[in-house]
Order: sequence, then structure tokens, then C-alpha cells
Amino acid sequence: MMRLLPLLYGLFAAALTSQDPGAELRAWITDYQAGAVRFQKDGLTDHQLVDRVDGIMAAVAARDTFADARALFEVATSQPPAPSEPAAAVAFQREVQPWRVRSMAQRHLRGMRTPNLLPWLLKKLRAKGLRAAEENDDQRHAKAALNVLAGHPSLEAKLELMHACGSLPNELRVHAVNAMAKDTELDLVPTLLDLLRDREPNVRIAACNAIGEAMRPHVDETEGKAPAGELLKQRDQAIKKLAALLKRDKVWQVRSAAAFSMANMRCKAVIPPLIAGLDAELKRKKDPWAMDVRLHKLLEGLTGQSVARGAIAPWKAFWKAEGASFNVRPKPAPGDEPTKDGRYDKFFDLNIESDRVLFVLDFSGSMAEPAAIRAQGTSAGVAATTQTTKAQLVVEEIKKLVMSLPDGALCNFVVFSEEVRIWRAEGSRPALVALDDDARDELLGSFLDGLRPQGPTNLYDALEAALGFGGRGLYDKYYAAGFDTLYVITDGAPSAGPVTDKQEIRKRVREANQLRKIAIHCVTFGNQNDTAFLKPLAEENGGRHIHVQ
Repeated sequence: MMRLLPLLYGLFAAALTSQDPGAELRAWITDYQAGAVRFQKDGLTDHQLVDRVDGIMAAVAARDTFADARALFEVATSQPPAPSEPAAAVAFQREVQPWRVRSMAQRHLRGMRTPNLLPWLLKKLRAKGLRAAEENDDQRHAKAALNVLAGHPSLEAKLELMHACGSLPNELRVHAVNAMAKDTELDLVPTLLDLLRDREPNVRIAACNAIGEAMRPHVDETEGKAPAGELLKQRDQAIKKLAALLKRDKVWQVRSAAAFSMANMRCKAVIPPLIAGLDAELKRKKDPWAMDVRLHKLLEGLTGQSVARGAIAPWKAFWKAEGASFNVRPKPAPGDEPTKDGRYDKFFDLNIESDRVLFVLDFSGSMAEPAAIRAQGTSAGVAATTQTTKAQLVVEEIKKLVMSLPDGALCNFVVFSEEVRIWRAEGSRPALVALDDDARDELLGSFLDGLRPQGPTNLYDALEAALGFGGRGLYDKYYAAGFDTLYVITDGAPSAGPVTDKQEIRKRVREANQLRKIAIHCVTFGNQNDTAFLKPLAEENGGRHIHVQ
């Protein structure tokens, strides 16, 4: 049977290429909506099938007719009906991969230039059903239209995205701001600067994100850029407005976005406003967020300095002494990167730098595998020659970390294997649990000691529980007063849940966290081939990655 598969694929491909591309696509949509097309078999993605379907869509898009665009839009909003049984529904979603199909169709639509397409898409953003309480086709079509407009080269599409950030219902504004920040160009910076005054925090965050991305290619001193004339004025104006936001905005996610936007420009001019922002943050008595830690790290990264944390005087003294002659270090050549700080190579030296922390713990079956403890990692009081399991090692270290958090610190735990379990939930989300003696007794005793490794690795649903991929960002009062730091601790690649594709998981975390601004740290151990995708996931979300050998 296995020998017949390549022959069948070849015959099917030949049959497809002999047909009209539009007819091929329509026939494929019919099969796909009926659940007859599966992109994953035996746990692996069928890349031959992915490439073949992508080729069909490319051929249709190349004809560039309005009829073909509407057919592709049907694919861009497709969702084959899943089985009613929960376990079968999860497997079905994993195998038909609707997110992959929609993304491919949206990408091809973005390249089409048929005159009627753009006005037709814009009408989707003004449909009557957008403000309905229950999700409907108008809302789903609006989300797809926003994804198509993201990165579209026309000025009309860019301006429509800007308008959508302020005009759409709250549930859709998150999609609008995420779309707006993609592929931002320099000519939109004045409009983005105006959006920094928007009353909606989500729009201010998106504008900050986009400003840094738009300016960096033109002002990045690590790449030897030296702006002059109007470009220099534009850079300085952007820094001035971002600096004001960093010092005064009441929403910590906005301040964080402003700080990272300036740091993203990688130029000397951002250092004084970042120091001023740190000064303001240290004086902010009623705000519990760990913004001072983020600003301190940004300054250390930009300047190469190692400064004692918690005071502004050393930074002011440094800039007074060296600011005039300071130059941002150029980007090191491959092979010349600085040696990594050894502290972060060892799991036992993990430092908790916030008092609003959410842990996502892997307790899949592989966590029952043995783990030897090295001599330098004996802070848990375990002898250097002791053999234990990965799960036991994690539990012992988590207990130590929990005991180091002060009374009143907010924390919670999402534990996952095939299923996801939350220590204390508020609805379907992790509650904000203030630590006290009773909470510690429950957590360190019955909860952590009762965990047993079993089953496959459903990382996607665990991150969904932690971040709420489809949530409402700052519109949700829960997230407006939630966690600012997330630790993901795992030993393997995702193997269960509705999405196991690593790139897609990274994409969803990145998009959800554009507004959340949660620092995501990843601790991995075991086979680095299985966990390598978590290093960029951490780096894309303001965190660090630690791999334990």
C-alpha cells in the first residue's frame, strides 16, 4: 500500500493540472468541507498535500478575477464541521488544519489586484451583524478581511485598517490592531503617532508596536544607520511621543509597548528617555507591575552595562559620565556573539522577577523519565549523584520558588498532558491567587504532590488557557489586572490538542501577546530538537529561554 501512495499522488496531481484551476478549487472546497481532506496523518503533516493545495490556490489567484477572489475568500473563511464527540473533534481539527487552509487562502488573496476585490472586502467591515452578541458569519468574514488587508500595499487598505481600530466592535478591534501592525511602512508613521493619543489602550499599544517596526530599518545604529534631515526629525519626534507615553500612561501594557518600541530602534537617542521612564516607574508606588525590571533589562541590553537593579542613580551617573561619547555597539558578526551568562544555563538558578506569575507545567508521560541532578544544581538539597524523574525535579524546584515569593504575590498554575488542569480557575481561566499560608499549604501539598505524569503533550490548550488566544485583550477586566510574567516548563514538542504545528503555536502566542505584553520565559530540558521552537517563542515575547541538559 505504501508503494502505491506516491503513484496515487502523481495521478491525482496530473488530473488536477489538466483541469481548470477554478473548477479544481471548487471541487477541493467541497471535499474539504465534507472532511475528506486530512493534512495530518499518524501525527505528521503531509507536506506534499500542503504544497499541492497551495499550488491550486496560487493558480486561481494568478488569474486575478473577482470570481476567483470570491472563491478563495470562501476558503479563507472555511471551517469544516467537526464531530460532536469532544476527543474526535480535537483530532479532527488537528488533521484538517483549518488555520493552515485559511492562512494560505488569505495570503493568495492579498496578492490579487482585481479592481472589485478591495471595495468588496471593505464592505465586510461594515456588515450589520458585526455587533451581534453571538458569533456569526459577518464577524468571521470581517476577521478574514482584516487578515487579507494586513500588509496589503494599497494606501486605501492601510487607512481602512487605521479606521477599523477605532470603529469596529470591541471583539474585532483586537484583530484590527494585530493586522495594522504587520508590515508597517515609514509613510504611515505620522498617522501612527496620532494614534498614540487614542483613548483605547489597544490602539495605543498597536501604534507603539508598529512605530518601532517601521522606524528600525532606517535608524538602527547597530546596522550602521545614521539618519539625517527629515528622517532624523521624524525619528526624534517618534521618540519624544513614545517617551511621553512611557512616563505618563496609566496602562502598564501601553508603557511596556512604548519602551520596547524605542528599544527596537536600537539607537543612542532612546537611552535618556528609557532612563527617565525607569525613574518614573520606580516612583510609581501604586502600580504592582514589574515594568522597572523590563526597563532595566532594556537599558542593559542597549548599553552593555551591568548595573545594580532597583535604583535610578547608577543609570543617571553612567549617562552623565559616558553619554556624550557613548556609541551603540554594532551587531556582532556571526561567531563573535558574546558568551552567554552561565546563570541562565541551569534550571536551579531561575530567578522570579515578578510577583504576578503564571506557571505552565508539562506533566505528560515523558516527564516520568529519569533526570540526573548535577553538582552545581543542588540548591533543592538533592545529592549530586541522586537520580530522580523530570516531574519530581520540577515539583521540588517549583516548591522552592513558591516559598521564595512574598505573601500577597499573585500566582497560579496550568498543568497539562493530554488534558489541561488549572490549580484555581475563574471560569475557564487561571484566577489571580494571592499567596498566604493556606494557599501555600494547598499548592505545595495536595496539588503539586498529587500530579502524576501521563499522556501526550497538549501544549496548545495549555497556552490557550494561559493567554486566551481568542480573548479580548485589555477589554477583559481580568487581563487588565492579571499576570505580567509566564513561565512555560516542558520537555517535549506538542503532540496532542487541536494544533500541534510549532510555527502556528508561535504565531498564535505572538499575536495574542501583542496586546497582553506578558513576558514569556521557557524552561526546557531533554531533546533540544523537540523543544528548539520554544527559544524563539520566548525571545519573541520579551522572555528568555533556559535549556537544562
